Amino acid sequence: MNTLEQYRRNWPRVGAVIGMAAGGALALASRGRMTNLRALSAFNGIALLAHQYEEYEDPGYFPGQFNRGLFNSDQPRNYPLNTQTAMCINTAVAYPFYALPVLFPKVKWLGIGPVLFGMAQAVGHGVVFPVLSRSRYSPGFLASIFLHTPIGLAYFAALKAEDPVAKADWAKGIAYTVSVAALGVAAPNVLARNRHSPYAFTEKQMGRFAVPAVGVAD
Repeated sequence: MNTLEQYRRNWPRVGAVIGMAAGGALALASRGRMTNLRALSAFNGIALLAHQYEEYEDPGYFPGQFNRGLFNSDQPRNYPLNTQTAMCINTAVAYPFYALPVLFPKVKWLGIGPVLFGMAQAVGHGVVFPVLSRSRYSPGFLASIFLHTPIGLAYFAALKAEDPVAKADWAKGIAYTVSVAALGVAAPNVLARNRHSPYAFTEKQMGRFAVPAVGVAD
């Protein structure tokens, strides 16, 4: 198994380790040297890694819920979402999205975007996905409600305390969030869907949404 294949299978675990390391580093670095907005954006990024781990590892059956529960796929192991697309969206798109406000904390709309996106996940995983898939739970909800939401509320409070937020920043932040959701999440899922994709999720990642595999291998 080559390095890319190893990463494709294990990126949520790698992200979890990075999150733990980043949390420790932030605790050391934040002693009087980090602004509230930068620190909160950084912790929101760590929350993302916990969110992804919950989706893809423990309990980890979000791929099955997404493919079978939401899209009624007859081959949910690799269609429409597959491991290649999941890796690209959750790393190449998500990591920069959450990292930019840490690097540029004074650009308010850059920080508003990931915060809105994270808080929206609580609605998605708490209401939308369970209803559409007829499930009691959607992996990712705990991280969304216990991490993204309180961090987001704290971020908005810190933003308000630091300086009034212009309407233009709110407009840009909302537009930025919608653009990333459409172009960085939805579009790759549509463009990269392939019934013959070799990049299949595991049986465990299907949960109760598993169906007999069609043309895929573990």
